[in-house]
Amino acid sequence: MQAMIDQARPNDTVTIPYGLYKGPIRITKPIQLVAGGQVKIINPTEEEATLTIESDNVSVQGIHIVDKRINSDVAALVIRGDQNFLENVIVETKGIGIQLRQADYNTLHNVQVIGKIKGDGSPTTSTGHNHGAQPEVKPKQTEKARRGNGIDLRESHHNRFIKNQVTNVEDGFYVENSDRNHLEQNLVTKSRYGYHFMGTSDTTVINNIGMENVTGSQLMESRNLTVTGNQFLKQQKNPGSQGILLITVQDTLVANNTIEGNRVGLYLEQSSGITVKNNLLSLNFIGMQFLASSDNVLTDNQFVSNVIQAQAQDSQNNNLNKNYWDNLQGLDVNGDSRSDLPYEMNPFYLGLTDAVPAYQLFFQAPGFVFLEGLFTSGAGSAIKDASPLMQPSDTVLIESGKTSGWGAGILGLILLIGSCSIIYIGVKKS
Repeated sequence: MQAMIDQARPNDTVTIPYGLYKGPIRITKPIQLVAGGQVKIINPTEEEATLTIESDNVSVQGIHIVDKRINSDVAALVIRGDQNFLENVIVETKGIGIQLRQADYNTLHNVQVIGKIKGDGSPTTSTGHNHGAQPEVKPKQTEKARRGNGIDLRESHHNRFIKNQVTNVEDGFYVENSDRNHLEQNLVTKSRYGYHFMGTSDTTVINNIGMENVTGSQLMESRNLTVTGNQFLKQQKNPGSQGILLITVQDTLVANNTIEGNRVGLYLEQSSGITVKNNLLSLNFIGMQFLASSDNVLTDNQFVSNVIQAQAQDSQNNNLNKNYWDNLQGLDVNGDSRSDLPYEMNPFYLGLTDAVPAYQLFFQAPGFVFLEGLFTSGAGSAIKDASPLMQPSDTVLIESGKTSGWGAGILGLILLIGSCSIIYIGVKKS
């Protein structure tokens, strides 16, 4: 394959015949590299990336990359150029999938990155194809194989990532010191952080899915991000798993997202200027947590069937208004569909685990919920919804939440009757 690329002129289309090719491969001029059938490039031992793009205006379509190196700091596919286009590319990796380094205005469309290291550090079993007779590269006895990031950006700006799929890696997308990137309709599963942003500004994250990761999306030390229309589902791998996690983030919009089935739905720490609007937070253990976060706006969100709706600690001057809480005990005096009684948040869990971190082990213990109820009355609230909605603004979104709420109520009634019966029998016998 390298010979065909070397012989091509700038702007030529190089069609690669069906077959198995050995890497590494390097592209240093603007060409269109197209698979003319099933084309695989395998890199069994070389330290260099399986495929490196060191040019502008390169197009790569239909190539399947299999990188068998373990614990390499160099990705299977490396881009160090601008305005390149990757489409229908598959990357199997035992390390980092794709790296962009000082690479701007590139587009990745319908690219798959598949991590081949198990969670315990051992390689997964390869299925479907025989990748050649080259021997496996085994890690040193003192070194454990580790997963790398799926798509990793450093100092790379104005890139577009559309309809890509990443699974079983460290972070699905890792974006550091890279601004004005656009992520849309991507899917990240079974990884640590689905979408991880560090030192990033003016980036849009729209209509993506993060599912069954440790955290759906983590934003840190970033500003002016737009996070809208995404689904963050079933992040439950440890007691601190979150749908969306914001730490030291400013001036960011989080809107129209579905945050469902996570340990913690939305978590803000040391963040300000965040607008949280029109999100559905449902079936999380804790719907929302604030820690040392101020001057944020939360409006028109729906909190449905969360075990604990919301908590806050050391957070002031936040504006909560017109949110729907399905466990609200409200009173609408003037008929404006808003409660004249506020919805207050309880700092119990955050305060307790901050004092004794080991209590996080009892995160879902029924006793925690019981104790929180005991300490609610008269405790005061760090923040509260001054004018909560009496009814949800969109009945379609919360239909499943209503059903779950009724189910939980019936189950609670049964447990209450059973408990009273046991107590009564015990007292009678004594």
